[in-house]
Amino acid sequence: MLETLVNAFSAQVSVLINTVASVLKVLIKSRFSVDILPPQRPVCAILGNGPSLRQSLETDLAFIRETELYCVNNFASSAEYAQLQPQNYALLDPAFFLYSEENNGRKDVEKTIRCLINLTVWPMNLFVPQTARNSYLVAQLHRKHPNVRVVFYNYTVVRGYAWFRHFVFRKGWGMPQSQNILAASLYLAITRRFREIYLFGADHSWHEEIRITDTNELLMKQEHFYDKPGDATHIPIYDVVKKETSRMSAQFASLSKAFFSYEILRDYAQAMQVRVLNASAKSYVDAFKRIKI
Repeated sequence: MLETLVNAFSAQVSVLINTVASVLKVLIKSRFSVDILPPQRPVCAILGNGPSLRQSLETDLAFIRETELYCVNNFASSAEYAQLQPQNYALLDPAFFLYSEENNGRKDVEKTIRCLINLTVWPMNLFVPQTARNSYLVAQLHRKHPNVRVVFYNYTVVRGYAWFRHFVFRKGWGMPQSQNILAASLYLAITRRFREIYLFGADHSWHEEIRITDTNELLMKQEHFYDKPGDATHIPIYDVVKKETSRMSAQFASLSKAFFSYEILRDYAQAMQVRVLNASAKSYVDAFKRIKI
């Protein structure tokens, strides 16, 4: 009984501390003038880049074309980008905003940026964090493509009481921690109040591709729907902060954060009266109802 009371008290103190800390972060980091665009259609589809998206694009393409579409990360480098002409595109990874003609070490990032700049001839909203305002990509799009509307969002991670989180999320002043772009794009779509949001290509099966060598080096293969056979291989995963190979504990801690973010987003969607459905052909995301189109 005493242990239960102590744990409950500790949990409440933790939530209170997280709420106060989040208030301070919002006041310091966030911009309070945020564009929250009204939806163009009542139904939205978010395309993750997991391998199962290939199957969904073959079986569910007619349905996907009827929705307002979000694409993410390196989708622009695929042939499907110009074919689908998505109304929305979301980026979060700093690699896309650190890129310049001098700093071009990531060839996948370079290809995506070139495709966004050269292929986007239709009206599109590009969602990027506030920290990307002075990036090469944003500058090039402003200069060459007035049809692309750059929409800045606050990637200020907010925790604390649910009523507080939902208030800040609705205002666009902060959002849940997003270990991947799918969570960030889902937050953006919920905040726009689509009636229904469908997820495709949300495999999240990274753990299936983790390997440990005889020297305890952690390897991982990250496959995408647009990869050609043999393109994706197992490569070392490094901790850029500690400058050493990442540990198994760190990888599973990161995966835990990724899946927990969907539980936060599930509760937020319910508060916003938005229905989120996982239509991925394969997925480990269990926070949302699974359906087949």
